[in-house]
Amino acid sequence: MTPDDIDFDESTLHAYVDGQLPPERAAQVADWLLRHPRAAQQVLGWREQRESLKALHRDWLDEPVPASLTTALRPPAANASRWPRAWAAALLLALGLGAGAAGGWGGHAWWYGKKEAAAMAAADAAARAAGRDPSIPEYVRDAAIAHAVYQPEKRHPVEVGADQADHLMQWLSKRLGQPLYAPVLRDYGWKLVGGRLLPAGDDASVGAALARAQFMYENEAGERFTLYVSTGASSPEAPVAFRLMRRVEAGQTTRSLYWIDGKLAYALSGSFDERRLRVLADLVHARIGMIARAASAP
Repeated sequence: MTPDDIDFDESTLHAYVDGQLPPERAAQVADWLLRHPRAAQQVLGWREQRESLKALHRDWLDEPVPASLTTALRPPAANASRWPRAWAAALLLALGLGAGAAGGWGGHAWWYGKKEAAAMAAADAAARAAGRDPSIPEYVRDAAIAHAVYQPEKRHPVEVGADQADHLMQWLSKRLGQPLYAPVLRDYGWKLVGGRLLPAGDDASVGAALARAQFMYENEAGERFTLYVSTGASSPEAPVAFRLMRRVEAGQTTRSLYWIDGKLAYALSGSFDERRLRVLADLVHARIGMIARAASAP
């Protein structure tokens, strides 16, 4: 059975929008949507509705948890040994305190011993003191900075232009040690400008990567977005989950949606609203997956 022979019911498409499908099934749906524009438009409408609902009162998430709630979670000293860790975990998750750890990169267990907890607290405090959110990987901040530096460039926005696309992909794939793909998006109004090689910082979240790649796209209105790629990730079984970072500098807001897929970590950055950025991220992710599967097919 070919992808064109498959048909998906509405419940499956809703599950795709909500990120509830296993990776293989989600990839099948993404491929099918690329061949059925009318259904794809409907799915994008659902996603826009979903993101609009999620955006309601999002500022509440940035408010500190009241001290009375965190105090209520601590067991009395006399009964500390009887306090079941599972109950504490459930309460923390219910209040959203465990969201960053439970949904963090790599899916590691979030209940640590005293030494690990102290080390994590110290690292978080240092990051916050430096004005950084410790839950956001370093490569995402690097991606936003690289976007802000190269996006305004008129004469030298990229190192190798799209007219040498084959050389660009071979060169960057060789330097990063993984096959990279810059999807063609002309049917959506975006052309590849080109790409460049960038250094990698000391980022434990994506291993000891030495180099990273940045691809730049542009539309007829002169708007640009960049796709930043790092190696060293590892989530072969985990479903893709897009997370958002906002960076405001000199009055300019850069939003980056980032995700890990297999051994590669991505950050898509632009000066668009979140809804539009998510549509682009969905499209880029689906097309990279389609190219990768075609390249690996016998």
